[in-house]
Amino acid sequence: MKLLLLIGFCFSVATSSLVFAEQNLPNSRHYELLASDIAVQQSWQVKDTIKGYEMLEYQINLNKGTTLKVDFAPSNSSNYFNILPKGNPTALFVGPAKGDHAELTIPDNGDYVIRVFLMRNAARSDEQSEFTADISVLKSTLKGMHPSWDVDGDGVNDCEKDGSCDHTVDYSLPRKSN
Repeated sequence: MKLLLLIGFCFSVATSSLVFAEQNLPNSRHYELLASDIAVQQSWQVKDTIKGYEMLEYQINLNKGTTLKVDFAPSNSSNYFNILPKGNPTALFVGPAKGDHAELTIPDNGDYVIRVFLMRNAARSDEQSEFTADISVLKSTLKGMHPSWDVDGDGVNDCEKDGSCDHTVDYSLPRKSN
């Protein structure tokens, strides 16, 4: 009997969290951050305020292998963010468990959402929080690039930074010294 009650409870918790993640809440705001196809690295600084049960979503279209970084600074200790693929209730980053800094490699091409929210204790009291989110995207390295083309080790071909890339150069071969 206890096992059946436990299974029933687990199923209802799982079902309710899926329903919550899928529904379009009336007190939510959705923004789209447009990532350039040309830029190797892009960043945005978002400053906003959230109150009560409101939920804010910042959507970015990302390619597999891209690195997404988020540094979050809230004024309320119950203000967090999650990162999840759009339309998928399973978060890749869970702020209440992992903190205010995320750095993850994107597993698949598609739209990803940075969802900002207040924990239930603060939402129920209709508290508010001002926050700043520093969001940056770093595209993956060129496949087959020889390490000598990335002297600073940031995963980006050095010629991208100084504008000296040449389509006649084979970047899979070691860089020739002058």
